Amino acid sequence: MNKLAHGIVLAFFAMACWFVWAVLQLPAMVRLKGQGLQLPAFTRLCIGLGTWIVVALPLFATAYCLWVWIRKGENRNSWVAFLATATAALLFVTLPTILAIYLPLVNALNHLPAQ
Repeated sequence: MNKLAHGIVLAFFAMACWFVWAVLQLPAMVRLKGQGLQLPAFTRLCIGLGTWIVVALPLFATAYCLWVWIRKGENRNSWVAFLATATAALLFVTLPTILAIYLPLVNALNHLPAQ
């Protein structure tokens, strides 16, 4: 049962990381008519680093799950600790992502009256 719970948490965590990656692609779609795409520096940083981080998190989680599944013995780690760690890691990646996708929108809205 513990192995199955680890697998379910891993599947949902990987899917959530994929959604965060998809959200990171949104700032590149904010364009104003007649202007080039000017992303804030924090957004460019989050897009650049975020892709690597969002790929690395499920890889580390998969390695951990493989370690739990292969390990023999009575003394197995609880899936609840894995769930808490995965949720915390996802939260710490999602919060800057939300800020990074919000900045180009605010910038585009600030430049609307000037047209």
